[in-house]
Amino acid sequence: MSDTPTRQATQADAPLQDFSRCHEGFVTVLETALGLPEMIASAARSRSCAADMLKMFHDRLLAHHDDEERDLFPAVLRIARPGEEAERARTMVEQLVREHREIAQLWKQLEPAVRAVANGYLPQLDAALLRDLVSRFNEHVRVEEEDFLPFAQQVLARQAEDLAMLGLALHRRHEAEEIMSTAVVYGPT
Repeated sequence: MSDTPTRQATQADAPLQDFSRCHEGFVTVLETALGLPEMIASAARSRSCAADMLKMFHDRLLAHHDDEERDLFPAVLRIARPGEEAERARTMVEQLVREHREIAQLWKQLEPAVRAVANGYLPQLDAALLRDLVSRFNEHVRVEEEDFLPFAQQVLARQAEDLAMLGLALHRRHEAEEIMSTAVVYGPT
């Protein structure tokens, strides 16, 4: 007996098996597509988060650090009593300024990828660098909140007018920034 009929049957089934394999692939892709709404929502959240991060750094956080360095830190250094208090103030201010620079440098490295996410692209985002930025910033805030700001309050309380001037300077700067951010600039008519 010849094996020709079996061979012919197998060869005849091959195109049908190809169709069947295609169906499997189609089903797999379509089943995966059921997750699209969640994926889209996740992508939208990532764009929104990235946009919020950009806005926070550019509109608030870097300006906040500048306010501290321009107004708060010099006031504390100026009013601190000579000796131990002045040395403590100098040490804390140097540490906080150094941390400001480190945070800004980490942000500078992350910003291009964050901007790409905000614009709907999917770049490689250095997760370790992002964790480092968040960790350093959280520690920086902890030191300011628990150590420096109570110390600054104690030092500045001795000079109520300096504390009032600090508040006024910060208010005026941010008031002017707010006005300028909403101002309409008109060109020649």
